[in-house]
Amino acid sequence: MQEEEATTAITGEKRETGDASNVIDSFRGKSLDDLSARHFQLRYPDVTNLDCAGGLFEGVTEQVIIPWKQYLLENDFGWDRCYVLARVSGPDTCTGYHMDRSNVLFWNVRGRKLFHGFKDPDRWAPIERALDRRSDQIMPEDAKGEDLLTYDVGDNAFLWNHLFTPHWVDAPELTFGINFSHGGLRHKGRMCRFEEHVYDLTGKNPNESWHPETSSNAFLQAT
Repeated sequence: MQEEEATTAITGEKRETGDASNVIDSFRGKSLDDLSARHFQLRYPDVTNLDCAGGLFEGVTEQVIIPWKQYLLENDFGWDRCYVLARVSGPDTCTGYHMDRSNVLFWNVRGRKLFHGFKDPDRWAPIERALDRRSDQIMPEDAKGEDLLTYDVGDNAFLWNHLFTPHWVDAPELTFGINFSHGGLRHKGRMCRFEEHVYDLTGKNPNESWHPETSSNAFLQAT
């Protein structure tokens, strides 16, 4: 995956804040043994681009993505954006503290990860901070162990990460996972309060220029 032009990478050594760097060039051409001797996390932004004969994600659209979108529709969900990305995390690495601007279904295909959040997320990330830049998302210094909520995510396990949940993810071992990224997610026409706040604050649909071709309307038209 590190040879694909669209793949990005971080060392996965920061925990207090997200890492905005991209060091993929230092990982290209390396074997798995070479990579395993270093800290690394690789991210590929849209697995459908590699869904072709002999491709890295051959069959993922028909076998995974379409059934998931059909399941959402059958349960009265609609969305403005739903695409799928892949991540490979090396041993003893971390995503860094951050809040995603998406509702994410995390499928940990192989390996083990520790998803850390807070028992009272609104205390640490109130709705007023919904549009904070990633560089301003820094782990609270006064957070204590009793404030944390940790999920141990093993092989072939799923975890739902709600929009703007403050969190960070540790990978104690080599892992491969798939993230289903949703924007403008609605159940029976209603968005969650955080996403509704963002739409009201910006005065527009923030997903209009973010994979609009993956909306539920586009999916219905295509099928």
